[in-house]
Amino acid sequence: MQVSIGRVRARFLAEARCGFAALFEEILPPEFLVSVDPTKRQRSFGHIPVFWAWVGQIFEANASCHRALSHIQAWYQLHGQSVPSGGNGGFCRARLRIRVGFLERIAYRVLHTLRRAMTEVDYWHGFEVKAIDGSSVQLMDTEANQEAYPQPAGQKPGCGFPVMGIAGLLNLSHGGWEAIMPCDFREHDARVAPRFLEHMGEGELLLGDRAYCSYQFFCQLRERKAHAIMRLHQARHRVLDWRRGKRLGKNQRLVTWTKPVKKPDSSEFTDAQWNEIPDELEVRLVKKKIRDRQGKKRDLVVATTLLDDKKYPAEDVIELYARRWDIEVQLRDVKTTLKMESFEVRTPEMAHKTLLMMTIASNLLRALMQQSAREADKPAWHMSFKGTLDLVNASNVNLQSLAHSPRNRKKMREKIISLGATKTINLRPGRKEPRAVKKRPKPHSQLTAPRHSYKEIPHRETYRKAA
Repeated sequence: MQVSIGRVRARFLAEARCGFAALFEEILPPEFLVSVDPTKRQRSFGHIPVFWAWVGQIFEANASCHRALSHIQAWYQLHGQSVPSGGNGGFCRARLRIRVGFLERIAYRVLHTLRRAMTEVDYWHGFEVKAIDGSSVQLMDTEANQEAYPQPAGQKPGCGFPVMGIAGLLNLSHGGWEAIMPCDFREHDARVAPRFLEHMGEGELLLGDRAYCSYQFFCQLRERKAHAIMRLHQARHRVLDWRRGKRLGKNQRLVTWTKPVKKPDSSEFTDAQWNEIPDELEVRLVKKKIRDRQGKKRDLVVATTLLDDKKYPAEDVIELYARRWDIEVQLRDVKTTLKMESFEVRTPEMAHKTLLMMTIASNLLRALMQQSAREADKPAWHMSFKGTLDLVNASNVNLQSLAHSPRNRKKMREKIISLGATKTINLRPGRKEPRAVKKRPKPHSQLTAPRHSYKEIPHRETYRKAA
């Protein structure tokens, strides 16, 4: 009898039959998760149950650990297992125990699933398109976090939060994140960009804003047989003479860039590596009149290593560069929609682990959006991230109740994918979207000194330091 009960418990813990596990069963089947679990111990807070609970935390807008513990307790209760009791300390310690290698293998499988599902319509002139950009997140104000990722210099000690820079490489062809890396938020984008070169190769095209448009980075991409379309760096734009180079059309020029005499300060190259870079590089410039945020007409100049103006028309190049904005939108999806602007973690190691979990959760949603897009016969980037997220959270309980019915789970997944096909975004090209906030924050004074040294003045919204 005890052996039978033990087997049932082991199977339940291995499969972690929550709604999220059932929904993404085809991407992350129980057999795969068991095979990559390094502990081989099916305990209450083992790697697999905690992984799905953590995914649920992220899906539910960075919910608390109490919420994640409630998920696990509900799964145990539904399946007639002994319910873990007590506070959320056990779950928090279990998150600390999850090994990075376990998460990395899961992240690779989810990304591989996205790649396999790509079709011809996802490519641009035969290229797999990617975009690069950076952002930052706040961490808890602990000594370990401050040491690894110091708060901005303008903030007083005890009044700010550590800031961890993040740099992301987004695959626009399938919508998933190729990689998101931590970095110092003060590092220049051009210094961080080469760290993503291992994710670039032949037949791939990278979009980036003007910060990434450097001679060194272009040469590095061409060395890996990859191409680039980036806005011309402001330093080159200021001295741009449109009469130079070979004329390819009214708004196109073929120019030759020469290697800077001095190695840039942002370069991580040694002098020997810098000397190996080619002395010249042919680049095609494409120009288009646009209106900036102030409504003034300006020249948008794009630099690309795609030199054939017949095969890659200027209009197509400019239209594709406009899709670089998608990475800004997807950074908003993970930071604002999933409320991952702040990581409630005490150490840099947990911050890195949380960043990896955020990538996995986002890519799982993108995989579902990709399936829905195929059914709707639309590109994956036409699907709504928020609409899909709401659908996933609403379906969690229904799928959880079908844990012992594989056939009904499959039918339910198909219905969810069909319903997801209706969750599309409204495309409004040219819509003015000023970077301004309409809702006013509460009129509280800012904390300009540590809490223990504050003294509140009654009936006033002002504070002063205690004597």
